[in-house]
Amino acid sequence: MTENIQQISVLKLITICAEKINLQHVLYLLAFLIFGIGDGITSAYMIDMRGVAIEANPIMRFLFITQGFEGMILAKVWFTFAMLLAVYIVQLRSPAKMYWSVNGFLIALIIGGSMAVNANLNALAGEVPSGPGGILFTYIVLALILIEIGDNVDKRTAYTGNIQRTNYNKL
Repeated sequence: MTENIQQISVLKLITICAEKINLQHVLYLLAFLIFGIGDGITSAYMIDMRGVAIEANPIMRFLFITQGFEGMILAKVWFTFAMLLAVYIVQLRSPAKMYWSVNGFLIALIIGGSMAVNANLNALAGEVPSGPGGILFTYIVLALILIEIGDNVDKRTAYTGNIQRTNYNKL
């Protein structure tokens, strides 16, 4: 009897949480997992297996040399957390609505992190990885385009909770 009540309580809690989750929450989580954890682990593993010279980022090379495998991953995770927290704080304190602008940034970060993870895995497999300059350029261009698109959408809509209402007076 007590187990059934506990199971029902857990299901209610999961349902309440699922109702509060929106697209932006999922994007924040994916950005943290892919850019922070995924890129951190694959780059540390790549350096561990292939040598420190294979890492294109001099800061990550230095962190691996001085802090080791775990220290580099931890630094990458903390950097990603701080960056996402800064974006969240800017969004909260901004007088303008930035929902879709932030979503554009997060999507670009997810794609950039995916490209970095792919390059790390290619290097681990012995293939020639994509050039870091190309990945960085693609990420910056994608971020600029998606943030601008998001800004235009934000200017045309009024965000209230999980509901988007179009402001036809500004169209």
